[in-house]
Amino acid sequence: MAQAERERLRVLMFPWLAHGHINPYLELATRLTSSSQIDVVVHLVSTPVNLAAVAHRRTDRISLVELRLPELPDLPPALHTTKRLPPRLMPALKRACDLAAPAFGALLDELSPDVVLYDFIQPWAPLEAAARGVPAVHFSTCSAAATAFFLHFLDGGGGGRGEFPFEATSLGGAEEDARYTMLTCRDDGTALLPEGERLPLSFARSSVFVAVKTCVEIESKYMDYLSKLVGKEIVPCGPLLVDSGEVGAGSEADGVMRWLDGQEPGSVVLVSFGSEYFMTEKQLAEMARGLELSGAAFVWVVRFPQRSPDGDEDDHGAAAARAMPPGFAPARGLVVEGWAPQRRVLSHRSCGAFLTHCGWSSVMESLSAGVPMVALPLHIDQPVGANLAAELGVAARVRQERFGEFEAEEVARAVRSVMRGGEALRRRAAELREVVARRDAECDEQIGALLHRMARLCGKAQAVQPN
Repeated sequence: MAQAERERLRVLMFPWLAHGHINPYLELATRLTSSSQIDVVVHLVSTPVNLAAVAHRRTDRISLVELRLPELPDLPPALHTTKRLPPRLMPALKRACDLAAPAFGALLDELSPDVVLYDFIQPWAPLEAAARGVPAVHFSTCSAAATAFFLHFLDGGGGGRGEFPFEATSLGGAEEDARYTMLTCRDDGTALLPEGERLPLSFARSSVFVAVKTCVEIESKYMDYLSKLVGKEIVPCGPLLVDSGEVGAGSEADGVMRWLDGQEPGSVVLVSFGSEYFMTEKQLAEMARGLELSGAAFVWVVRFPQRSPDGDEDDHGAAAARAMPPGFAPARGLVVEGWAPQRRVLSHRSCGAFLTHCGWSSVMESLSAGVPMVALPLHIDQPVGANLAAELGVAARVRQERFGEFEAEEVARAVRSVMRGGEALRRRAAELREVVARRDAECDEQIGALLHRMARLCGKAQAVQPN
């Protein structure tokens, strides 16, 4: 019994309260618990509203553990998630999460994990773990390029390090890069922790190494620079692609796939901007007109936020759109509200391009399907992701004067450039598809390396053979 207990590795995972973060953590949990090298059990911690949406991912080795946040004004438990959260309430959600540190500590006492994997929004999580003698490792679901970009300026005193050393992913020189970093990390005056300190503290407090959702073949130079910035080893975990799941007969997703079956090969543009961004009425109208002007067939996945209890506008002073533009009835397009099986759509023979915000998971999914991108970054790490995709030779950019400000004609121009030309983009996308798909399918080496490092942190390295 003692031997069996010694060879079990208990991992507690604490992703940020966004499905774009939770899903990669769950995928990593699935792969860790499938390893034959050591018996791994995972406790994934999140709020009840988030866990309800991923209840089907629970297994005999993956448990879903509720963390109850304090209720704040305008932030009932149903909004303890970024999904459909009005943008102006994001600071309140972060504050509520920060206030839950004692409750998180109580979970550590109850579950007694051997190691904690945590997200960058919660740099206090490793402190709670350290107080109990538990090592904690930061697992980043963002690209190494974007993370290195922000750390370069945040930890360098607002540009104190000078220019970001990679011109291809810079946003326009040291001054512009530093300005964008400070804008992205601005505070609203209610935070318990300054926004610009979360990422540097999360890396500084990570035990010995940092795990990143990435591939060496895609981001080698950025991983090296990130390691130099933080003085720690960067351990790649692969693309961690999440299966879209089964498409039930008669479901809306089934309708999408059947519609695609009726289209010509490579003729359809998938349009999606992630689960955390809600377009304004102006953005929605420009996008709708741009897609029609492009002449391409499309599947457009749109999302609308829940209205806050007082019905106020978001923190930028522009109300998010609540419905499609009046009279919008595309002859060659399909509009899906909420969700579509993104990986399945990208892998369908009719999908010829992906008009995307360039969130990291979306970039990886597009690469794995060999589909070129039309890049329209809107905020946070997306501009760096878009520049990285362009540097890799798999994306055309929609011209914007400022991020989030675009015109229909520019959307149409970029879509046409990929759909009617774009041969070089398609060739390069096909090359990278082999790399990313192989890294995802043959993940034993990467997962084994991560397991060995985690086991070594908690004195169980003898149970895992290094790769």
